[in-house]
Amino acid sequence: MIRDFILERSGILFAENKMYLLKNRLIKRMADLGIKAYRDYFYHVKYDTSNREFSQLMNLITTNETSFFRNEPQLLSFSEEVLPLMVQAKAADRSSRSIRIWSAGCSTGEEPYTLAMMILERLGSVAGWNIEIVANDISEQVLHKARQGEYSGITLRNVKPTVLNKYFTRVDGSDLYKVKPEVKSLVRFSQINLSDSRQISRNSNMDVIFCRNVMIYFSDDVKKQIVRGFYNSLRPGGYFYIGHSETLHGISKAFKLVYFKNALVYQKEATSAPETTSRAAKADAAGRSRIQVNRGSSSAKSGSSGGAARALDLLSKIKPMAVKK
Repeated sequence: MIRDFILERSGILFAENKMYLLKNRLIKRMADLGIKAYRDYFYHVKYDTSNREFSQLMNLITTNETSFFRNEPQLLSFSEEVLPLMVQAKAADRSSRSIRIWSAGCSTGEEPYTLAMMILERLGSVAGWNIEIVANDISEQVLHKARQGEYSGITLRNVKPTVLNKYFTRVDGSDLYKVKPEVKSLVRFSQINLSDSRQISRNSNMDVIFCRNVMIYFSDDVKKQIVRGFYNSLRPGGYFYIGHSETLHGISKAFKLVYFKNALVYQKEATSAPETTSRAAKADAAGRSRIQVNRGSSSAKSGSSGGAARALDLLSKIKPMAVKK
């Protein structure tokens, strides 16, 4: 009953061979609440109108293992290949100098902050640019930690010393490091349930979407729904990153797979340029005009030939006048 409730509310699926994980994660929470039976806990979480217990349940069942600069090849493809292409395309038009990125399933914030640092490194300065990184998760608990932006230990293992000194501030000589304001200012955190298509549709005109190692928890039907939502949220030509070991095979055929030097990335294909379309239309119209002219000429020739034949026919039927002698 609890498993089906979780699937209905969040899209997260616990297969039969994973049910032990759900049981193990519930035991401590039930003990803290003084609840002995799974059925009693089910009613407790289902009828909690404040949704606090559902939030606690999401914290229990979701894995929030993450770190800064996780899966470097994918991030290199973003910073060294995708981002320069976007900057070059947008820099030419000052009215469209905005970059919108979505970190879906951001956990405690390491991914969106990493993307913000990469953008700052690439642009040097965000002056004249409108940069927005939308980051969300289903768990309010991890979002609270993300907003604080304080980290220590293993999550910082991939951060180079130069980057650590440039974008973090060490807290009172401890092993705790706080993300600097110029990085935090680029990221906006909010709660979202990815299985709710209405919530996904609120994010639109995205240049890049990152949803890495998140959809592995969902059923295939929910995956298809989520990917459709992501496709609609991307602008034409936008890019979609999933986990390096994930695939859209059997989930969606809408995206084109782009082979970059550092990683494979899905892309929503751009629409035809107006100029190209116009040229094609003009060529097509010219071709049709030629056909119509040729047809007209043929008809005229046919008409002339037919008229002469009818005239001869009429002449042949005229009887010669008798001449009086």
